[in-house]
Amino acid sequence: MEKHLLSKSTFIRGKQCLKSLYLNKKRPFLRDKLSPEQLAKFRRGHQVGSLAQKLFPGGVDFRPRSPALYQKAVLTTQEAIRTNSYNIMYEAGFQFDRLLILLDILVKENGNWFAYEVKSSYKISDTFILDAAFQYYVISNSGLTLKDFIIVYASDELDYKKIDEYENLEPLFIKESVLEKILPLQGFIREQVEKEKETLLLKSSPKIEMGVHCHIPYPCDFIGHCTKLADKTR
Repeated sequence: MEKHLLSKSTFIRGKQCLKSLYLNKKRPFLRDKLSPEQLAKFRRGHQVGSLAQKLFPGGVDFRPRSPALYQKAVLTTQEAIRTNSYNIMYEAGFQFDRLLILLDILVKENGNWFAYEVKSSYKISDTFILDAAFQYYVISNSGLTLKDFIIVYASDELDYKKIDEYENLEPLFIKESVLEKILPLQGFIREQVEKEKETLLLKSSPKIEMGVHCHIPYPCDFIGHCTKLADKTR
């Protein structure tokens, strides 16, 4: 199995800015240092992922211990599905056309497979829908038919400062099906994937001016580099 070119995070990065995608792959040393706010968001994301597993107890964790083991995680997931070994899997790996995803939770109920993606936010954003659409694209083209794709996000009752005090997590999360929203996006995902793959084959970064996309939906971690280049051309 070939090493992947895009993951769900790099796909979203490329959708925001193809130049950022290129630099992330080819010039990672130019990346800005993470701010305390960004580090806190990453920690919350990992925290919520672990909490969400408690909503689906008894599963098996396929999370690879290092990037070098991503493809092995995919093969392990395939074998588990083929042999019907588990009904609940955490971080199930799928790869198609050199696109890799690690799904937060994969559940089999009454012979059907359900995908669950967990977010630390209190609402579903357009970016979350795009993220889910990309994951569905990879999973479905890998040969697994999903009955539904659900985003799990925090309810208003969840206070992250008191997260260790909760005994019952069920009321703290909302499960919402997004299948009807992501199915119409499959053609767009395919086209965007090709754009991003073509970008990664370039000999130099694409010429993209700075703008609103540097901050939306996420602050780009190459702003410092691009600002220096812009200052030189003035």
